[in-house]
Amino acid sequence: MRGNKHTGRTRKNQNKKTRPSVIAQKRRNKDIDQVHEDLKTPKRFEPGTLPRDEDLPGLGQFYCISCDRFFESAEVKAKHEKSKLHKRRLQKASDEPHTQRDAEMAVGLATER
Repeated sequence: MRGNKHTGRTRKNQNKKTRPSVIAQKRRNKDIDQVHEDLKTPKRFEPGTLPRDEDLPGLGQFYCISCDRFFESAEVKAKHEKSKLHKRRLQKASDEPHTQRDAEMAVGLATER
């Protein structure tokens, strides 16, 4: 008989999340610098101002800017805003983003003035 049962060896579990095909299919969120720009104008993302889209949850009316997600209702969105993930993303987005000048200073091309 063939198989691992008789050889005494165990089969290693493969980490399926690191396979390139799984990574390529992952839904990408906005980067923090894009979220930072969106947080400057939150009025654009309020319910009623967003265009209705039947393909999105809640017709695309309940949107979390920092997490780049749509929700079914205001109650679900309110529950999400209490979550640790949302608070972490909001904290990252509220920090001042790095600029090109910061990058140049890091490699020694620019001097502090």
